Amino acid sequence: MASRATPREAERRIALLRAAFREVGEKGFSEVTLDDIARRAGVSKGVTLYYFDSKEDLFLELFRWLIDSIHARMRDAVRAVDDPHEKVRSLIGVIFPSAARNRAFFRAFVDFCGLAARRESFRGVNERFYSGCVEIDGGIVEAGMRRGVFPLRDPREAASTMRAIFDGLMMQWLAEKDPEASFASYRDRCERELWNYLTGGADAAKKG
Repeated sequence: MASRATPREAERRIALLRAAFREVGEKGFSEVTLDDIARRAGVSKGVTLYYFDSKEDLFLELFRWLIDSIHARMRDAVRAVDDPHEKVRSLIGVIFPSAARNRAFFRAFVDFCGLAARRESFRGVNERFYSGCVEIDGGIVEAGMRRGVFPLRDPREAASTMRAIFDGLMMQWLAEKDPEASFASYRDRCERELWNYLTGGADAAKKG
C-alpha cells in the first residue's frame, strides 16, 4: 500500500476500524474474525488484508485510533472551561457520555486490557493511553492547586488515583443487571467521589 493514502483509502480504513470496534464490543477479541469485520464494513476479507496485515495489526491500529480520539476529546473539554470543578465535570462528560457508548467502549477496553497483560505489542498501547490520561488529569490537579481549591499533592499520583476511581466505578457499572437504569447514578457518584478526593473532602466537611 502506498505511504500516502488517498481520501477514499483513508475513509475505508476508518470504516474497517469502526466495524472492528463494533464487533469486538459485541463478541470480544478472541471471537471476532477478519471475515466478521469485513462483512460489517461491507467489503471483502481481501480488502481488509490490503489495509491490515492481520487481526492483531488491525486491533492495534483500532486502539491507537480510539486512544487518540478520546485524548483529543478530553483535552478539548478540559481546556474549554477555567473553573476546576467545571473541568472535572467536563472530563466526566467525555468519559460518561451515555450508557450505550460507555458499554460499547468499555467492553472493548476490558478485552484490550486482557491482551495488554499477555502481549507486549498491546502493552505499549495501553501504557500510551494511561500516560495521556495522567497528563490530562494531572493538569486538572495542577489548575486546582494553583487556585487553592485542591490541597498540595503530587499531580501524577493524584491523576493515577483519579483514573482508579473512573475505572473502578465503570467496571462496577458494567456488572450491573440493568446498566441503563443505573448509569446516571454511577456518573453522579463518579463526580462526587472525584471531587471529594481532589478537595480532600473539604466540600463535604463544610456541608456537614
